[in-house]
Amino acid sequence: MNNNVTPRFTQENSFPSQFFDPQSRLEPRSLVYLDSVPKKPKKPYTPSDKASYLLASGRKLANQFRASAFERDDAFAIALSDCLRETYQPENIYTSTDLINYQTGELFDGYGVLQTGASSRLSLAYQQAASRRARRRIEAKIAAYKLKVNERYRFITLTMPYIKADVDTVLRIQLRSLELFKKRKLWKDNVAGAFFGDEMTIGAGTTPLFTHYHTHTHCLAAGKYIPQWQIANTWTDCVETACNEFGVEFLLRNLDSNRLVVDIRDVRNYCRKRSITLSDAVQELCKYFTKGSDYEKVPTRELVEIEYALRNRQMVKSYGVFNQRTGTEKRENSSKDPLLDTQHTFDGEQFKAKFKRNERKIKSLVKLGESLILDGKRDSWLKILRLTMQSRREFRKLYLAAKFPLATFKTLDGNRWQGVSVCRKN
Repeated sequence: MNNNVTPRFTQENSFPSQFFDPQSRLEPRSLVYLDSVPKKPKKPYTPSDKASYLLASGRKLANQFRASAFERDDAFAIALSDCLRETYQPENIYTSTDLINYQTGELFDGYGVLQTGASSRLSLAYQQAASRRARRRIEAKIAAYKLKVNERYRFITLTMPYIKADVDTVLRIQLRSLELFKKRKLWKDNVAGAFFGDEMTIGAGTTPLFTHYHTHTHCLAAGKYIPQWQIANTWTDCVETACNEFGVEFLLRNLDSNRLVVDIRDVRNYCRKRSITLSDAVQELCKYFTKGSDYEKVPTRELVEIEYALRNRQMVKSYGVFNQRTGTEKRENSSKDPLLDTQHTFDGEQFKAKFKRNERKIKSLVKLGESLILDGKRDSWLKILRLTMQSRREFRKLYLAAKFPLATFKTLDGNRWQGVSVCRKN
């Protein structure tokens, strides 16, 4: 640590350091140095701050996941950890200026990851991309559906009991409870359609050998009014049935009401007590599955178990009229927007088909690494990984330059490139 810099510290169960009297006889109980710990930037956030935080937190997670993979001696997890470490490199994270919103014509600044490869489900970059995709899909389906008479939107939070089990069992019980709940007559007769989004909080258990995984489900439902006590009784019965199927003890925290906690808020155009706006409800529904800081509470050996439990798991699930497939939703043609003059611009659609064809290769990259590691050729695997990620980053740069012709991009290692319109001017 630099001797010229005064170390920052937090004092447990006391006032902040600026209010601590150095003349006092009371000594701090514990000092935790924070210089080497990545801290989330304070508001207002800038794209540069977000990109730096993404790099620092991603590297920390990659090191933890790598230690967990080597501890389990799992070839697939080791290959995935290599992809995760290659994702969080300065040359793979960029900031940008003068990005354009094709619907409003506004320019804005942003940041992102050039290539995630076959990234881990614990990765913040992966969760951000999944959240954006889910939000666009939900907003499009809500805009296409018209509420019928006596129908309304309601935002429901379904909580789970205290389950002393591993993360895979907890998630399976939650999924089974939702399956039973959607088949109940109370739900089928009154709800036309709904979206379900899962969230998980991680807490340290009473013993070092046990970690508490608590899950709950957010639901945005369109349908008739259902009393809160009926939903709570039905949900409690479904969760109890699921716990019995998995042989797990069903423990209620709220013994007075003898049912699980179910929070229901009306969706309105304005915020007031016990209500929420539609945009806030969609934002809450599509937020990250779990906070990145919660992984610090998990023992190293359990990170790979969480990764396997989250793979092939849909982030947001639809039900009813929102589950009906109406064909591929085409993006609106930006040239028809009266706010923009896009006659001589190019939005990157020609690169789109080629970019989608490369997704299968991305999924098979970890399988290739697993086979090479099992054959004792990890050095060859790392060389192939670096070359593959480098070629995909170059292609991604071309795609971004064509899609945002007025933008200027810069990676955290100082590499800079510009959109096609800016290049033509220069």
